[in-house]
Amino acid sequence: MPPLHVNARGKHPAYPERAVVPDENVPWSVPWASYSPTVFTHDAVIANDCTVKQGGWADPTSVTTVGADEWAKRMSHEGPINFDAQSRPLNPRGRTGIADRGLLGKWGPNHAADPVVTRWHPTDKGRLQMVAIQRRDVGQWAIPGGMVDAGEAVSVTVRREFTEEAGNITDEAERVKFEAMASSLFGGGVVVYKGYVDEPRNTDHAWIETAVFHMHCSAEVGSLLPLNAGDDAVGVRWFDIGPENPNLYPPHQAWVGKVASELLAKGQS
Repeated sequence: MPPLHVNARGKHPAYPERAVVPDENVPWSVPWASYSPTVFTHDAVIANDCTVKQGGWADPTSVTTVGADEWAKRMSHEGPINFDAQSRPLNPRGRTGIADRGLLGKWGPNHAADPVVTRWHPTDKGRLQMVAIQRRDVGQWAIPGGMVDAGEAVSVTVRREFTEEAGNITDEAERVKFEAMASSLFGGGVVVYKGYVDEPRNTDHAWIETAVFHMHCSAEVGSLLPLNAGDDAVGVRWFDIGPENPNLYPPHQAWVGKVASELLAKGQS
C-alpha cells in the first residue's frame, strides 16, 4: 500500500481551504457519506479551456466531454483510473479535501518530467550539488521540471524544462555555450522514479505524476554551466544536497535524497 499523501491534503497559496480529511478517511475504499470537499477550479484553468480558447492547455470544464478515446490514451503510472458517479477520475491515493481540478489543466493524471542535474563542487570535492530553481508559487527551492506537452516525449520535456527554467540567457555567446552543454548533458540520464507526486496542487480529480531523470555533470561541464532563472523560476543556483534535504520543496526531497545517497556512497568518479 503506497503511503498516504500528506502534501496533497495541505495548503496551497492559490487554493481555498480544503475540507479536512483524517488519515483513516483518505482511501476511497473507506465509506464516508458525509464527505463534502471544497469545489475549486482556478480561473486560469477555466480561461484556457481548449474547446473555447485556441491553444488552450486545459480540458473542458465538463469532464463528460473528455471522450473514451482520450481516456484510453491518458495512462496513469499508478494503474487503471477509477471514476466516481459523476464520471470524474479519482485520485489514486485517495481524498484530498478539494474536488475538481484546482490549478491542473487535465482531469486525471497531469504528467510532468523532472531533471535532477548534479555535480561535485569545483573546489570542494566533498560537496555534492544540484541545479535548483526557486519556485514562484511557493518560494521554495526545487528541481527545474514541468508539465509534458501533448504528444511530447518525456526526454524532450526534461531538456525543454531545464532550458526554460535554468537557461534563460540573453547573451548570444553564453546561450550557445549553454545549448551545447545541455545537448551533451541530456544525451543520457537514469530514471530515478515514475509515478504519483504528493503535491499541494493535487485534487480529488486531478493529480500530478512524473518521470524523474538524473544527469551528472562532468567536472568541466559542472564548473562552466551558466545558470539564469527564467519561466517559472525566481532564482536558480547550484544547491548543496545530501541524503536529507530539508530546504527543498517537499515532494522532491525523496528523489534528490536517493540520488545523493548513491553518489555519496560511490564518491567522485
